[in-house]
Amino acid sequence: MGGAPGPVTVIDGRPYDYFAGTSYLGLAGDPEVIEAACVAVRRYGVHSATSRTGFGNNPATLEVERLAAGFFGREAAFYFASGYVGNHIVVQALAAEADAVLVDEATHYCLHEAARLAGRPVWRFRHGDPAGLEECLREHLQPGQRPLVLTEGVFAVTGRVAPVPDYLRVLERFGPALLHLDDAHGFGVLGEEGRGTLEHHGLWDPGVNAGDKPTLTACGTLSKALGGFGGILPGAAGFIRRARGASHYFDGASAPSSADAGATAKALEIVRQQPGLRRQLKLNIASLRAGLRALGLGVADGPAANFSVEIGGAANMRRIHEALKVAGILVPYVAAYSGLGPEGALRFAVCARHTLEQIGQLLSTLRKIV
Repeated sequence: MGGAPGPVTVIDGRPYDYFAGTSYLGLAGDPEVIEAACVAVRRYGVHSATSRTGFGNNPATLEVERLAAGFFGREAAFYFASGYVGNHIVVQALAAEADAVLVDEATHYCLHEAARLAGRPVWRFRHGDPAGLEECLREHLQPGQRPLVLTEGVFAVTGRVAPVPDYLRVLERFGPALLHLDDAHGFGVLGEEGRGTLEHHGLWDPGVNAGDKPTLTACGTLSKALGGFGGILPGAAGFIRRARGASHYFDGASAPSSADAGATAKALEIVRQQPGLRRQLKLNIASLRAGLRALGLGVADGPAANFSVEIGGAANMRRIHEALKVAGILVPYVAAYSGLGPEGALRFAVCARHTLEQIGQLLSTLRKIV
């Protein structure tokens, strides 16, 4: 990649209409975001060179947490250097309350890794299947035991949205439970305010974490829709304090780099100030999905900016990928990833700054080669 990700980027020296990656709101190459990164690194150096219990809390890092808490409508937020480890942090914070961990079998690698950190029995349930979750609960938990259920909110390649309300109906029959989402591909995209999968399902309400109802948590990354870099965990102030103390990411890992924090803070400002970016993204998602359906492809309607399409076998999808490249359009063929079948899939991603002309060109080119 020889240019910033966006509606057009440079790969191996050639510009392409870029329907890959994850910069869903188109902010990774935004001039204001880039300038904010430059200002931060000039002012604070490359990074604080210490953990956050030392002197690692420079103003840019704290500003990200303040802005993220505001964006997500929570009391506080924990900002760290990688979205991948967010689930490791949350699982260690919740592990003492759980007797077993149940993981969607097709969920991202980081959740399967995180599950092992709980030090509890780990079981897998059928992908996106509430009945499969209930069967797993009945088979492996005794009455009174408390499960911790892990799933992606929006699955990284397929774009499938987890059926969270159905999971909650299952879990409510088993008493207090814990349900955690890795919402890397939901944050910034789904929901009226862009708060992700829980808001999309009408569940972004601290009240759902009270009493005998299942406890809901979600973490994600700032490096996808939200245009920055690093992991983010929003929540109540008490829970964030607990998460910081449950693992050693706060006291044992370096704070995020100054450039990352400066860019992320500016990107969060832009997202709050320009809700039209989310509206345009939703229009582009609907346009691309509808256009692919009109070609006879199996693409469901849905809110996710990322989704996969299977068109014949692996050889045919590689052919389509290469033909699109020749035409100056990049849609990756993904041979293997969590949640994909044995033949892989073409993975589409659309951003707010794609034009309708670009989407139309993609569709007309596909019509000729599919």
